[in-house]
Amino acid sequence: MSGICSWLLFPGVLVVGASLSNLSVAGAQTNANQREVVTATSSESLGQNRGAYYALVIGIANYQHLPKLVTPVSDANEVEKILRVTYGFKTQFLPDATRDQILEALDHDRRTLGVDDSLLIYYAGHGFYDKLEEQAYWAPVDAGQDTYAHWIIATEVTSRAKAIPARHVLVVSDSCYSGKLARSFDPTAVAADARAPFITRMLQEKSRDLMSSGGNEPVSDIDAPGRGNHSVFANALIRGLKQMAFDKFSAAELFDQYVRVQVPGRSAQMPEYTAIRDSGHEGGDFVFLRKGGGVTPATLRDTIPPPPPPPNRDEDAIRATLNRYQAAYASMDTDLLKQVWPSLSKGQIKELRSGFDGAKAVMVELRSQEISFGGDTATVTADQWMKWTRAGHQQPPQANSVEIQLKKLADGRWLVDGVRGR
Repeated sequence: MSGICSWLLFPGVLVVGASLSNLSVAGAQTNANQREVVTATSSESLGQNRGAYYALVIGIANYQHLPKLVTPVSDANEVEKILRVTYGFKTQFLPDATRDQILEALDHDRRTLGVDDSLLIYYAGHGFYDKLEEQAYWAPVDAGQDTYAHWIIATEVTSRAKAIPARHVLVVSDSCYSGKLARSFDPTAVAADARAPFITRMLQEKSRDLMSSGGNEPVSDIDAPGRGNHSVFANALIRGLKQMAFDKFSAAELFDQYVRVQVPGRSAQMPEYTAIRDSGHEGGDFVFLRKGGGVTPATLRDTIPPPPPPPNRDEDAIRATLNRYQAAYASMDTDLLKQVWPSLSKGQIKELRSGFDGAKAVMVELRSQEISFGGDTATVTADQWMKWTRAGHQQPPQANSVEIQLKKLADGRWLVDGVRGR
């Protein structure tokens, strides 16, 4: 979710997580004292004209034709439980859903939701961004490697989000390249004494927003050891939903105080929050209302994320080598590839040149990377995605699980020493 490439579109959320835009942080983080102030005055009109809350929660891990993921179903299951039990959402949970099941659920929401209702769509699974087509895709469980027939293009989600009559629609996407679904705008700070009118205004104005686990980049399927069976993004989101200091808060505040600060601290991905482009967004925001009120303010320990771990220079060097490996493939120059993979045999080079012959372009991406060390050697397991363009025709991506062996030189550099399928 990484993987997911925690991943796709919407690593490791059409809705969840694969993987629609980059939203402003409508509520900038306040200091510890301000966050301890829970404002709920009798003059607030938060209950007026407020409809029901619905959630469509999708988590896809056990792909039929693509590499399987670890955390999306677990992520989606926990998110669904919190939304239903703590916030009173009426939820629909779709684990390992097909394309038809996802689109049918969205169409059902279009037919049944009212103009004052709120809908949260959470997607965790594979995502993919086609650079030539400039289109982002989610991967349902039946998505294939050689055709887009069962993939879901971003516009299919955004057009449905626009047509759903609900006042607020929030897409939470934990997948690779999920940030390509939307456009961004500037953050707006909210002082503690202005929370009541701010929340009221967010509730009143129509909104169509995307919270994504990353921008135009792969994302992680698994968090650091000891942090449970969830992606980095899902852990930050779940923690925020559990620990938010207010009983009424906007999705932008949730993003700003938890997701935006915690995800980059434990991964290379940069989460985004933005209005979904061409969706009918009018400046409001999705507002969470905790059941029962009476929230206990978060403590300083809860509101300040742990510091990121110290940099691992070997790990950074290995990731730089893997980036060179991907770039060398894209150049279709076997001499460049041999610089990063010097143990290539004459037979392997001949095979590569044969594959490059007639190709207009090739793209290689290593997703869901996991590194294990053994002294001066290392092994990286990853999902290797390859896309070829021949004679102006772009083929669907081919995905294979690979194991890459690397060795460390005396000067500290790392080089690829072998690649094999898993």
